Amino acid sequence: MVEVVLEGIRGQSVANLWRDQPHLRTVVGYLARNIAQIGLHVYARDDDDGRTRLRTDPLAELLRIPNADQTGYELLYTLVADLALYDTAYWAVARDESRGDGRWSIRPIPPTWVANTYGNTAFGYGGYEVIFPESDGRPIRVPAKDMLVFHGWTPADPRRGTSPVQALKSTLAEQINAQLYRDQRWRKGARADAYIARPKDAPEWSKEARNRFVRAWRDAYTGNDGSDAGGNPLLEDGMELKRTGFSAKDDQYVETSRLSLETVAQVYHVNPTMVGLLDNANYSNVREFRRMLYGDTLGPTLEQIAQRINAFLAPRVAADPTAYVEFNVKAKLQGSFEEQAAVMQSAVGAPWMTVNEARARENMPAVESGDELVQPLNITKPGATEPIEAAD
Repeated sequence: MVEVVLEGIRGQSVANLWRDQPHLRTVVGYLARNIAQIGLHVYARDDDDGRTRLRTDPLAELLRIPNADQTGYELLYTLVADLALYDTAYWAVARDESRGDGRWSIRPIPPTWVANTYGNTAFGYGGYEVIFPESDGRPIRVPAKDMLVFHGWTPADPRRGTSPVQALKSTLAEQINAQLYRDQRWRKGARADAYIARPKDAPEWSKEARNRFVRAWRDAYTGNDGSDAGGNPLLEDGMELKRTGFSAKDDQYVETSRLSLETVAQVYHVNPTMVGLLDNANYSNVREFRRMLYGDTLGPTLEQIAQRINAFLAPRVAADPTAYVEFNVKAKLQGSFEEQAAVMQSAVGAPWMTVNEARARENMPAVESGDELVQPLNITKPGATEPIEAAD
């Protein structure tokens, strides 16, 4: 159990609260996982204002493998988690000669490693003093041009954000103290779940009769070899079996836990249904909530990340001056294959996949003459007056 008292909650670090509090960890992990799995694609504008996806541009390769130890998914997961917990995230961007050909490298810097800043102005910092674990406590200066900083907003300082966890500490303190209370009840409370009440006007009980009843009770209903455990006891002389102890309903444990999870979800603008509160959930509204996820819930964070990369990383790294990044949200908003097929069939009015295209979706090899669209005999093309003959 979490060994912490109420007055110590506000002094707890964000990292400790994330480690110990399941509701905070649930919501932060939900945000980070769902954004990290969205593809971050690199495109370039052409002369007709169309766009071409760049797969081999240095920017695309950098976001796919940001450094020698991480994948693109891990980079984005760390970024979103840092933003959710600290409202600030840092990427150290520099050329990594160890990767060959002077390729670029991105290293996410935990906000707790950034000890100070220097060269400050009213609207920015000249650089950051970072204490790496192997630096023996000596700060290393990183110029601002080599640090890509993602941050939220705080009323008093436009240069940084404010951790949402600060607004949650009272709620988390209540949850922690509820855990402590239940732990104390288990450790210090009596273990008797029931007791036997013998009426005061019952016949006098001799010591031998009392001991005989106790032995018979223990042999039958308690212990490792109680053959009648769970059965109905036979009581004597008007005795009554009365239950004692506390219940989760009486202590409102479930309601308190739900309120904590709901409050954390509200602070992070997450629909509580998406993180496990399923009281009013059904297939229809959960499907709509999923669509809302990539718009109202994740949309602002996706836009914040994309704009920051396009403004400060793409001009520095990309080979194509028109290159920009965009999250592939469209892939997440697509319906099932059946829904997409029905829409396409209605829009086209005819088969829209070849045999080999369908076989490729099932990881099957192509067949001869499988690259032609099948044309039904009862469908005419624009301008035709008769159905197309099979020979045509």
